[in-house]
Amino acid sequence: MAEHLARQEPPAEQERATWTLHSLAQAIADRFDHIRTMSHETVRRLLQQREVTYRRAKEWLTSPDRLYELRKSQRDRLWALARAAPDGAAVWLDESWFTRWPYRYWTWAHKGDLPLVAQRWNEEVDTTALFAALDDETQEAFLRWADGQPNSERMIQFLEELMTHWTQKGKRFIVLFWDKASFHTSHQTRNWIREYNQRAKQEHLTRLIVCKLPTRSPWLMPLESVFGWTKHQVLGKRLFETVAELQKAVENHFLNRVADSRKRRSKYWSKFLAATA
Repeated sequence: MAEHLARQEPPAEQERATWTLHSLAQAIADRFDHIRTMSHETVRRLLQQREVTYRRAKEWLTSPDRLYELRKSQRDRLWALARAAPDGAAVWLDESWFTRWPYRYWTWAHKGDLPLVAQRWNEEVDTTALFAALDDETQEAFLRWADGQPNSERMIQFLEELMTHWTQKGKRFIVLFWDKASFHTSHQTRNWIREYNQRAKQEHLTRLIVCKLPTRSPWLMPLESVFGWTKHQVLGKRLFETVAELQKAVENHFLNRVADSRKRRSKYWSKFLAATA
């Protein structure tokens, strides 16, 4: 009874979103004629026996995309198709900004010691944008730095180099997963993809299949966590003198993470296959 009530919202007249131990005790007593009163300590012990504790709710972000489930199913189907095909590959593509100024970071410190990270005022600090395409199976990344704000022209240039890379690797097709950024879905980019696939069919180049992820669903994009880890754990409090030094550090991280991340991704892939079997 205590567990059942605790998982429900209290009555509206209490004007609370959650129960207190005292209100739970009173509610339980009111439901039984033979129980006149019940202490809050009794309720606490009952809940403890059922392994129910008072905990802070975890924030949960959902996508506003009305077709989320459909598009996620499409992503899973194409992901499985590309991973299973010996002449195909699943590739995740995303972009992120990097700055040579330090990031907030986690580190080991004595209790009572507060790690500090230098912050800037309003002065401009050099930033640079990274285009990254991650092979889901090998976890090898194809990286290119943009010389300005990402746009359709720079996106197309990156795609041209990326498809040349995959043609040299001898793949018949790749499935490219990305979000709905404006330079991903622009007429210019879509026209280039259509024209490229027509040329690929004639010249026996790697075909490009594009899968757009649901709106505002970063948890479906593995590169989001890679970018976050790189900024806060690899770059951390480091202040780079030049953008070139920053870019080199990021590239080294992508190069060095391959072996360990391949093991983790293979384990995740096995769980995915078991869940969909």
